[in-house]
Amino acid sequence: MNPTESNKPNHCSKHLRKTHLLFLLAVPVLLGAGVCAVRAQAADDGFGFGPAGMGGDGSPEQHKAFMARRLDKVMGLVNATDSQRTAIKAIAERMFTELQPVHEQHKQLHDAMIAAFTADTVDRAGVEKLRLQATALMDQGLQVFSKAMADAAQVLTPAQRQTLAKFIQERHGKRHHF
Repeated sequence: MNPTESNKPNHCSKHLRKTHLLFLLAVPVLLGAGVCAVRAQAADDGFGFGPAGMGGDGSPEQHKAFMARRLDKVMGLVNATDSQRTAIKAIAERMFTELQPVHEQHKQLHDAMIAAFTADTVDRAGVEKLRLQATALMDQGLQVFSKAMADAAQVLTPAQRQTLAKFIQERHGKRHHF
């Protein structure tokens, strides 16, 4: 490679970085909503999540209210219009609804794991099968979550996504991003 080529920007690399950055900017919009939705779905099973702390206290209605407050905070931060707020709240509600079957399957899988590990003899092949089912279930939930994030990112302007990204970067490593 000659010296002039090393100074030329790599268009594909820049495009990939930009695409990656845009995806990362979409994540925060529904991150709070997604985490709260999953927490709300898991709260009645004692998985250790809840708006009252890590103890799992709180009803699904309380978790939805918590999710709504988080979304309102984020929408205020980016000065979202009324139509953007309505659209993103609808996306979050859809995500919450779509995660319901995942939650129900998770409860069944959780019960199966408890049974597998408390049996007189641990069936390693059975445990592996449950692990694979858990991985597939996690992927299913993440697909719902990723779709909702991408949908919400399309509702916000680039400037709003940049504002949100800056807010999150400033709080990186702290317990709560929102």
